[in-house]
Amino acid sequence: MPHSKRSQSVASSARSSQPATESSISTTPSYSSVYPYSSLFDKPQFRVLIVGAGIGGLMLGYCLERAGIDFVVLERMNKLQVPKTTIQLTSNTLHAMDQLGLLDEIMEIAKPISCVNLRKHNMSVVGKLDCTFAKDRYGFYSYIVQRTEFCQILISKMRHDRILWGRYVLDVVSGDAGVQVRCANGHLEQASVLVGADGAHSAVRQNLYRNLKEKACLPKSDMEALKFTQNAIIGLTNPLNPTQYPGVSDEFGECNIVIGKDSPYTLWISPTSGDKVNWSVSGPLLTNNAGDENFMVSQFGQEEAERTCLLIKDLKIPFGGTLADLIKNTSRECITKILVEEKHYKTWHYGRTVLMGEACHKFVSFSGQGAEQAIMDAICLTNLFHKLEPPYTYSDIQLAFEAYQEERLPAIKAAVQSSGQVANMINSQGWSADFKRRLVFNLPNWIQAASVDKTQVRPLLSFLPPIRDRGARSIKSVKLGAEYGHRSTRSLSIKS
Repeated sequence: MPHSKRSQSVASSARSSQPATESSISTTPSYSSVYPYSSLFDKPQFRVLIVGAGIGGLMLGYCLERAGIDFVVLERMNKLQVPKTTIQLTSNTLHAMDQLGLLDEIMEIAKPISCVNLRKHNMSVVGKLDCTFAKDRYGFYSYIVQRTEFCQILISKMRHDRILWGRYVLDVVSGDAGVQVRCANGHLEQASVLVGADGAHSAVRQNLYRNLKEKACLPKSDMEALKFTQNAIIGLTNPLNPTQYPGVSDEFGECNIVIGKDSPYTLWISPTSGDKVNWSVSGPLLTNNAGDENFMVSQFGQEEAERTCLLIKDLKIPFGGTLADLIKNTSRECITKILVEEKHYKTWHYGRTVLMGEACHKFVSFSGQGAEQAIMDAICLTNLFHKLEPPYTYSDIQLAFEAYQEERLPAIKAAVQSSGQVANMINSQGWSADFKRRLVFNLPNWIQAASVDKTQVRPLLSFLPPIRDRGARSIKSVKLGAEYGHRSTRSLSIKS
């Protein structure tokens, strides 16, 4: 039964019911509850409240839009941030982008990557990872995309009232009638389920874990702070002159990692569309303050970023000259300093609240994992939400959350482990670290390909027509509740 028809079966009860208030929501879970709505409009009975308009939250919103499921996104910022960082998109997510009809627009803002060069401080290349084999093997190259431009594409596909800006979440009340969120400006929002997609220092997770801790239900490892590794400063330049910066306008880009000599800093240079360059430097750029980092923010102020630029401005870059040249060509607001952290949480859901993206798994920022894993979280959750049928009981919602974590957990564990290993290999100092880097960056292509083969998932949305798998190394796309047949998925009220 399509979701466009769901509201018809419950329309009369939805029109006659009164809107829930914060005090009217029971805090005792019920396993046969229905969350009614009251409106002048005919709304679906099942509604998703998403907190966070980042990659994961927006992707989930658009997937829900295509599935015909009602939703709203709450974002604490007043508007979309200026471009500062890039994301990596590969075959694991681009097949779904093709299925959603987004591929052409993404290709207009994407820069395919031909290789990753490992360089010494004097710019000599000591190793290279070829990336071009991915097109024939998996159907797509690996692409670098500006984060803000990708978000703008997703926003343009949704109604303007789907995203509410300037909504900072303060309180969450969950019970048998649904879940209710109160924002700092007094705004109240209600839904059947709440999805925390609000990043590494998630307000939704903080609220959820605080309640679980009071009930002595939170695992000890989830109480621990994010694992701090180092700091990083990131910038996205203005369009550069190709004569001064050779290669920036080429069809394919080369990523460069520069290991400093007698220096704790590692420089990353990645070309992107529009003749721009994304640059970052990781290392001990300041002393980390002790405290509960689960309740911090990951970014520092503009003045701190500018002070840090003074520490690294003399680093050499592959184009010739120094990093000061790129800093000079980067707008002040396009430079940010962040904590480089990583952690995998055990608790992804409780009650009517579920976490996704960096709210439940934080990757090292330059590993290329964060955005793609968040997108795959969104695909998985949408497939499971689409399979729910009236009366959308508490127990069925719990089974969907369990199936989500069961499906995504193995890939997340592997990705967290691999990203940590890569970060350690790249940023470590000494002859042993140099040897490991040279070994990895000079492996035969067939070994590189075999390693990437293990990461291929390529999920699709089960309610949309399937698409052709473009890769020679074909993989049968995952359809939750069909091929996998997990206990929790099999127990859901599957649509006929």
